[in-house]
Amino acid sequence: MLIPEMLLHIQRLLKHFKTDTTTAQCARRASEDPRSIIPSPDVRASLQKDGVVFLHLRSGAVFRSNRIGAAIWKGLGSRQDLAAIASQIGGEYGIPADQAVRDAAAFLAQLEAQGFLVR
Repeated sequence: MLIPEMLLHIQRLLKHFKTDTTTAQCARRASEDPRSIIPSPDVRASLQKDGVVFLHLRSGAVFRSNRIGAAIWKGLGSRQDLAAIASQIGGEYGIPADQAVRDAAAFLAQLEAQGFLVR
């Protein structure tokens, strides 16, 4: 199996992980103050020209995202709040501000639910 095919397969498997915290709970928490969320010490991220790839060293899980996910990750790394991250994404990609906030919060919630981010 080729590497890109493996990554897609792993992404599909990630959808089946179960956590104690629901994605909706994580999204609510992420929208409150994403600056309280930090990358897990077990995670490595590789920014690519077309997105970002995350590797959870302890579990072996791999997660890949597009350029918008990479922009959210960079904003998180710069300790920007959700509004600033969403504003930047909205301006760059022509996304309405409220949609950008919802999508960014959902992305952070997904990363948190999978163990890539911690509080």
